Amino acid sequence: MMKTMMICLISALLFSNLAMAAINDSKEFDASKIKKLEISNAKGEILVQASNAHPNKIIVSIEKLQFDKQCQFTQSQSMDTLLIKVEQESGLFTKVNCVAKLKIEIPSKLIDIDVSSGTASIALIDTTGTVNFRTAAGMVEIKSDILKNIDGKTATGNMRMSFNKCPARADIDLMTATGDTDIFLPANCKIKVAHKSATGELFNELGESEDYQVTIVSKSAGGSLKIKKISK
Repeated sequence: MMKTMMICLISALLFSNLAMAAINDSKEFDASKIKKLEISNAKGEILVQASNAHPNKIIVSIEKLQFDKQCQFTQSQSMDTLLIKVEQESGLFTKVNCVAKLKIEIPSKLIDIDVSSGTASIALIDTTGTVNFRTAAGMVEIKSDILKNIDGKTATGNMRMSFNKCPARADIDLMTATGDTDIFLPANCKIKVAHKSATGELFNELGESEDYQVTIVSKSAGGSLKIKKISK
């Protein structure tokens, strides 16, 4: 009986310590003064989500999963740009764990996004500005109502993008090593596609139009590009 109680106590302490390991923090910014986000997080997750829940605010939250003393989380504003970074102090011979989940809630207004990661996944949901992203191996998801200009580079990360409308001129420019890309567009979206890959395939369910609205340029060593009709 005593042995069983000790095991239960040790287990409870372990679970308690794990629960306390993640440190949460959040900060609010005046959305009326922000036109662009610059975000950097090497490991973990990056989520940017737009909604009308806070029309005048940008709320930045972080969940620090593994955050050594050498890790730094900074938030600063430069003119009309909000800079959000998770980084580490330089140390050539020191292994540093900086793993965090970033969540940025923005209003449904035009805010451009420049985001970079190492292995951290990137998710941009219902955003309406232009997008520039760089990642080594993180999965990239972009889901929005209206398509805007996108410029992205990844090594091995896969990409998934979906848009309900493409009413105006827009460009999608992508470069990958082995990452695959799925793009979902409405059936009436007029596109022009240029895909260059050594071993990757191209699948285009929409076909191409001379009076195109959207150009999709994809360069890859071994990644495939699939363009599909979005389901209603």
